Order: sequence, then C-alpha cells, then structure tokens
Amino acid sequence: MRTLVWLFLVLVCSGCIAAPPLGAPRSVLPQSSPTPEDDGTLFARSGQNRDAPSVFGPPHIVTPIPDFSSYRDDVDVRELAQDVAAYWDVPLRYEGVVWTVVPEGDLVFVQVKVPFGQGSADWQAIVVMFPSYRVPIDTTVIREGVTVVVWGRPRTMLRFTDDAGNEVEQPLLLGDRIAVAQR
Repeated sequence: MRTLVWLFLVLVCSGCIAAPPLGAPRSVLPQSSPTPEDDGTLFARSGQNRDAPSVFGPPHIVTPIPDFSSYRDDVDVRELAQDVAAYWDVPLRYEGVVWTVVPEGDLVFVQVKVPFGQGSADWQAIVVMFPSYRVPIDTTVIREGVTVVVWGRPRTMLRFTDDAGNEVEQPLLLGDRIAVAQR
C-alpha cells in the first residue's frame, strides 16, 4: 500500500515540476497589428465552453451596468425563485429588509427578505453578491434589520445548508447597487 501511495505522489509531483509555471507559452502578435482587434476571443480561455453562463457572465464580455432607471421592479420574487434562468442578467430592483451580511474576502453577500404580501410570513429571501472592486459596501450602514433597495442581475440559484441543517435554495443576484430605503 505504501508503495502505491509513494508511486502516486511521485507521478503527481513530477507532473507539477514538469509543467510551465504560468501555463502554456503565448504567441507573439505580428508586427502588422500592434493593437489586437476584439473579435470576442481576446480574453477567452482555451477549451472554454462559451455557451455556458458563469456566475459573473462570459469572461470575454464586460457587461456594463445599465442605467438604474431601466431596472425592472415588476418581477415577483416568487417567480424569480421558481425560474431564475428566465431572468438571467435581466436588471431587477427589489426592496426588502437585510437578513444577513456576510463578507467573504473580496465579496460581500447580502441576504434580503423581499415581501410579496401583507402577512409577516409572506416573503422570499434573495442573496445579492457585491464584488468589492465594483460596489464597496459599508457594513456599518448596510446591516441586519435595515430596509434597503437593491439593484442587481440574477445569475443562479444559491444552494446551502442553513443553521438548522435544512437545504435551502435562494436566487443569487450580482449586485450593481444597494441603498438604504428612504421612507
């Protein structure tokens, strides 16, 4: 058994040592084109499936943030939770109460309880992810219990286990803006 494990480690380590440090060598641009034209492949990774959307969007396209007046506020949060793929990258606006704020490295996740009825149990939670390099979040202002307005674009359903051990699914939005609601 030891010999088998030792052989496996030797193979893995020798593969790591033989690999170039920063990936495969890159070709040099010809002198006739000092500035490359963006044909959609400029930032593409080799072997990447361009049809499969990632959480942040396709890497070869930088999606500009739409004008905040163009964000839709007519999409019911329950409809979004049922079919998040139908609203992928559609600019949406929701108002609700901050449930949790979780900083994770360069990301801040804000979980918002969005009401859809008059009862105290008539709400659906969404998670809005804010990359700090795009949207800095002041966690002294945006904190639990504060009513906020969020602008974002749906990406996927976030699946996690809550504190009680239950499997939970909530829509994940890439956040473009968050503000305390003016009453």
